[in-house]
Amino acid sequence: MAEVRRIRTPRLDGRFGRALRGTPLPLLALTAAAVLDAWAPFRTRFGPVLAAVPALAAATCTLTGIVCTGLLTGLVATLIAWANGWLIDSPFRVTILCVAAVSVAALEAGAVRLRRERELVNVRLIAETAQRVVLRPVPERLGPVRLNGVYLAAHHQARIGGDAYECLDTAHGVRVLVADIRGKGLPAVEAAAALLTCFREAAHTETSLHRLAQRLEAGTQRHVRATNAFSECFATAVVVEIPDEEVVRVVRFGHPRPLLLRGSGRTIPLTPPTSSLPLGLGDLVQKGHQVLTARFRPGDRILLYTDGVTECRAGDGTFYPLAQRLRHWTGLTGPAMLDTLRADLVRHGRGRQQDDAALVLIERVDGGRRHG
Repeated sequence: MAEVRRIRTPRLDGRFGRALRGTPLPLLALTAAAVLDAWAPFRTRFGPVLAAVPALAAATCTLTGIVCTGLLTGLVATLIAWANGWLIDSPFRVTILCVAAVSVAALEAGAVRLRRERELVNVRLIAETAQRVVLRPVPERLGPVRLNGVYLAAHHQARIGGDAYECLDTAHGVRVLVADIRGKGLPAVEAAAALLTCFREAAHTETSLHRLAQRLEAGTQRHVRATNAFSECFATAVVVEIPDEEVVRVVRFGHPRPLLLRGSGRTIPLTPPTSSLPLGLGDLVQKGHQVLTARFRPGDRILLYTDGVTECRAGDGTFYPLAQRLRHWTGLTGPAMLDTLRADLVRHGRGRQQDDAALVLIERVDGGRRHG
């Protein structure tokens, strides 16, 4: 899986450094008010402006920073009044009272803000942990294949959405699922979790790909009935099985066709005789699932993807030409190919991800099984 690198910025350490975080804006306002008072014509006072400085500190500083900002503001107001001979004037006493009152209110507001920020951090940590449980990283190696995966969520603060994938090494071969659940938000994530749970159990117990497809259909329909989301919850999906033999078996549920990359620039769509309806709608037809068997030799690759890739639009409305672009990247390694594809996809969409996109690249590296 592609890792997100966090940029490390210089920061102050220790209690004093933590107290000073967020203080540039209040200090800038304090400096501006002091300069205005120093350069203003005689009898023109900007003392009341100083009362806004602690209010700014409440929005950016820690509690210690708010207290220090209030004391520093009072000190600056006193120095300005002393320099102009205003210490015994009533406006100066009003300014000091305003600064003190705003500082106390800022201290309370800052405490509430910091408490909410801590709660938000905890909620985000829990959400990220839950997302990692639902969508586990793609393993680098399973049996005779090497795997790479990329997930691009449409929501910039989410790790997962309506797309899902899973890669398992079972007694019946390596089995890979890539699915696209209808809808967005929490209902789509819930449906994706239900589908992945069903696949993780059935992939180890069902001996045939046909029986595995039936289990996925039954599990999706159970979820639809449990959530009362009739005709609103379904998923396109593709299931790939790589057994000991140098073949690959594919079942599609209304999903985009997998692409077999062979040789130099050859891209072969893997298309079963018929594509089943999306998962959750299988009871509308009587025919069973069609399994495609194709040659899958060492060095061959298979790219599984969702429609968030092929339906990514450029500024002029053109879709992303996935098959054409892949012909130029067949000489790259798996991670380099997906990194190049991801960068090109973002560039094609001008930095806007219109829909969730998931990609899993499967490369056969030897003809036999390899465990551990």
